[in-house]
Amino acid sequence: MLNNDENKDFNEDDDLRILFNRNSNEKIAEIRIANTFLKRFLGLMLKRKCDYPLLFEIPQSIRIKERSSIHSLFMRFELKLVFIDNENKVFEIADLKPWSYYVPKKAAKYIIEFDKKDFEKNEFGNYGLKIGDEIELNKKIELKK
Repeated sequence: MLNNDENKDFNEDDDLRILFNRNSNEKIAEIRIANTFLKRFLGLMLKRKCDYPLLFEIPQSIRIKERSSIHSLFMRFELKLVFIDNENKVFEIADLKPWSYYVPKKAAKYIIEFDKKDFEKNEFGNYGLKIGDEIELNKKIELKK
């Protein structure tokens, strides 16, 4: 359930999608898409909790030039980062503590931020994700009210 105070930078027109693991054909999670510059900039900063994992699509112009680093400045909880390549395959999974940064081993097409506690206690364990898994973003879904 969304808490409007905690997620005021997201509105009802936001892109909420279902993330699937194509290898296991299992639903991983409902995720939000950080689909504007402001949403990518803010990410989960200053949030008390993560209601939905957040997916960042790294612009092609950045992917060609360099690897995208990700930071956790102003974060209140640890993140589990999942890096996805151009073939939609998971190539790296990393932990990120508050007030730090991380640079993946290669350029990522997508980065997904999960609350580390939620990621590790999920019924599938790590949301069923592992290196080499292929992911798929499915249709847009309605927000829970």
